[in-house]
Amino acid sequence: MSNPTPPQRPVGPYEQSLIESRANRKALEARIAAARRNRIIAAVLGVVLLAGAGAGGFVWWKGREVAPVAALTATPGKSCPDRTPVSVWVSEAAQPAVLALAKEYQADPDSPCVDYVVKGKAPIEAMIGLGQGQPDRPDAWIPDSPRWVERVNEAAKLNAKPAGAFAKSPLVIAMDPTQADKLGDQPKWLELVASDSPIRMSDPRSTTAGMLTLASALPELSNEQGRVVIPKLAKGAAASVDDLFSAYNADPATAAAFPVSEADLIDHNRLYPDHKMVSVTPSEGTPAFEFSLVNVATDPVRDQAVELLRAYLMTPTAAKIFAQYGIRSTAVPVTMPTPAGSVGEVKIGPSPDADTVTAATNVWQSATTDFSILSVFDVSGSMNDKVGDTTRVAITQEAAGIALAALPKTTKLGLWIFSIDKGGKGQDWRELAPIGRLDDDSHRAVVATAASTLAKNVGGGTGLYDTIWAAYQKVKQQYDPNRVNAVVILTDGRNEDPKGISLEQLKANLRAASDPSKPIAITTIGIGPDVDPKALSQISKMTYSDFYAAPSPADMTTVLARALFDHECKNGRCV
Repeated sequence: MSNPTPPQRPVGPYEQSLIESRANRKALEARIAAARRNRIIAAVLGVVLLAGAGAGGFVWWKGREVAPVAALTATPGKSCPDRTPVSVWVSEAAQPAVLALAKEYQADPDSPCVDYVVKGKAPIEAMIGLGQGQPDRPDAWIPDSPRWVERVNEAAKLNAKPAGAFAKSPLVIAMDPTQADKLGDQPKWLELVASDSPIRMSDPRSTTAGMLTLASALPELSNEQGRVVIPKLAKGAAASVDDLFSAYNADPATAAAFPVSEADLIDHNRLYPDHKMVSVTPSEGTPAFEFSLVNVATDPVRDQAVELLRAYLMTPTAAKIFAQYGIRSTAVPVTMPTPAGSVGEVKIGPSPDADTVTAATNVWQSATTDFSILSVFDVSGSMNDKVGDTTRVAITQEAAGIALAALPKTTKLGLWIFSIDKGGKGQDWRELAPIGRLDDDSHRAVVATAASTLAKNVGGGTGLYDTIWAAYQKVKQQYDPNRVNAVVILTDGRNEDPKGISLEQLKANLRAASDPSKPIAITTIGIGPDVDPKALSQISKMTYSDFYAAPSPADMTTVLARALFDHECKNGRCV
């Protein structure tokens, strides 16, 4: 089979609109997605967090009946009166390519009558959202590393079987051209991470670029070097690759070098021709982002649609599309153009195994600020409100269980529930698990049991303000100066306790009790349409944190992921 030369990606009105920014691109794709779904046309565009398996991806099987191909291919694609929507979650690095590929596939007259709805998801969002009872659960997931799949398999209790990666994108160091000119010889990992001006990283607990970098570099460090280097890398870490690109665009000196996928670097240089970066490859070689298809469909027809997509992903046509987006098909050899001024040949090495990743992230975790969290869940009667075939509390219980299980084991965690008089007359809260370390297996079991019993405790009104004040006092009483101390409140309603304190009294209490030397963050999460976002926002903003809204049940995965994992906490302030 011939080796295709990556073609020039066409730039039309849509592509030109992407030049503004990566964030604007994602917002635009969201609007186009909604419009295209309403018109039931071929392609649907979508919108866009810990380390946990072996080479390749995974296929999810749980006794599902596979529909015959004829169920989807009886009517040629171009004459489909209706299309079966098939939801596909994809890692951000591959999202633009998969969007284009879905559009191309659905334009094929022999393609099935399927509307592939493509949405970008961070790893931690996928971990929560793939729970069996989650309302927005996809039919397929395309992660960018088998490490995330293993973690999701563990946390969301999936039953996965190995499958091969359909495409890869090597990890490279994106570097300012002037900095690359100063390198001379091709650098080693040790030089990149242990110099006086080390590369910056995205968080290895929640990003693939950071995870692969840390797992590749750590074995090159001695114990003594690690004790110096890792804290320095952690201090300069960013929450995401996008944050690092944004920092570079604003001031190259603040992010002159950082690891990304080759596809992300190519995409950045296309979107920002005035801020182009070059690639630097460590002389030892580099691991790759590995894109595989995880089939989690439970409907037989959608199951078959995912398998038809799997076959298409391995075709020469798909390889050509991937190449346009800087991604290398594993079925058809592709040579990627290297930006002028780049240092070192891009050489794909082996991927780090699960044990190496775990060891690396444990070292990173020990060098960063840990959390002491009191999680507080609303179990008022409205949590039994129906959401399709399930309830608010059932969705919350599963999502919370997965999220809490995904927290680093060094986290300290406790769990309360609340409604009116839930802890006895005059006490709206009840403790199910005290604050304790998750690396204590007995305490972790207590927390897991507590999280699994939310539905059994539903009843009564919403005793919100008394509970927040009591939780704040408990965390202050058990304040840990070596951690970010936080209360995380999840509620679906407004305060309804007529005998409890008012909002103004709560805020006055918090102001009086606040000690800037011992900050306590109160993060509030509002689910459903009946919360008081203004009140919750006021409470959080005055206590070093923020309010997160989940107006519909499908928003739960993103909101929980952001509230628990996707914010930066420094000196007690979490944003």
